[in-house]
Amino acid sequence: MFLSDIKVLDIGSYVAGPAAATVMSDFGADVVKVEPLDGDPYRTLLGGVLAEYPNFFWDQDSRNKRSLAIDFTNAAGRDAIDRLIRRSDVVVTNYRPELLARLRLAYADVRAMNESVIYGQVNSYGLNGADANRTGFDATGWWARSGLMDFVRQPGSQPAVSSPGMGDHPTSMSLFGGIMAALYRRQKTGEGAHVHTSLLANGAWSHCMMIQGALIGFDVSEKRSPEDVSRAPLATTYRTSDDRTILLSILNHEKEWPKFAVALGHPEWIDEARFADRAARYEHREDLYDLLVAAFASDTVQGWRERLDAAGVTYSVAQTMSEVINDEQMYANDVLTEVEPGDHFYAYTVNSPFGMSGAEKRTPQLAPGVGEHTTEVLRDIGFSDAEVAAMLRDGIARQREEE
Repeated sequence: MFLSDIKVLDIGSYVAGPAAATVMSDFGADVVKVEPLDGDPYRTLLGGVLAEYPNFFWDQDSRNKRSLAIDFTNAAGRDAIDRLIRRSDVVVTNYRPELLARLRLAYADVRAMNESVIYGQVNSYGLNGADANRTGFDATGWWARSGLMDFVRQPGSQPAVSSPGMGDHPTSMSLFGGIMAALYRRQKTGEGAHVHTSLLANGAWSHCMMIQGALIGFDVSEKRSPEDVSRAPLATTYRTSDDRTILLSILNHEKEWPKFAVALGHPEWIDEARFADRAARYEHREDLYDLLVAAFASDTVQGWRERLDAAGVTYSVAQTMSEVINDEQMYANDVLTEVEPGDHFYAYTVNSPFGMSGAEKRTPQLAPGVGEHTTEVLRDIGFSDAEVAAMLRDGIARQREEE
């Protein structure tokens, strides 16, 4: 695995930073996850609400890592962190800048111990300005603050709450990409680097087409109405007879309109004056929308799948979660990939979203328990058995007991 010689120190919590380290671990990096003695709070995010299930949030984002549970606010614990920093190629964090400064874990502190380190940092709203130390999650920084939350709602309806981690995971890929670019630069120059991104920046990047329009005055935020669903009848949603949703995305009109009309059972629309070309279809968009509403309501989702697939029309069904996890395309492309065998809940997990020819990925290993690798990691960085035993005895470190 091409990152098998890379050592990563994960000093973060929740998702946006640590998930970047998870992607590195998929390609073989040795990732040490630093946790408080009682564990990363992400472990308990599901709380008692879903107590009958394993903590699948934590399990997804912490696979392949080694857990070091340690209190580094005292001298012995801090010595362990400093030793790990000195030997690490990459340090990943998503703590607030003021907290990092207080912990002496800001980039300047880390670089003083390891000049060639790649320091990957993510926070909510960027490193400058009044909100640099404001707390946030992807729901607030990526979804709401960026304008996505307001823009994607149906006109006249309330905005939706984002799905858990919906902004964290693309943000982690941005951080991963920056870290890999910095490693490439280090290979050429020998220099370390401070790589930074934010939830806000990634939300804006996700939403950049409409933000770019707003910068030149194209801002329809206050002008939308419930009738807007008919503004682009070939790129909107329709309900089937069995109350399922189909999303059309017909952007290449010249190629797809004739096939689409035939699939609908209305080949006469191809030459009808109202729909003869793109300009005519736009002028009569409300008529076309009403006709499509009626057409889609005449058959089931399966019927439309067969018709639209046969015609080669660009569309998708809004899949339910049960359909997603039974989607053959997910397995054929290793999007859902097998985990290590064993007596546990999982047969599959969601893979990191890219592959590379000649770059093997490890079979995902289960996320560690709190302090599962504490003794192992401390020995790796030079602590004697007696020193490790003293740290465990004095409550500075925690080793998970064998079950």
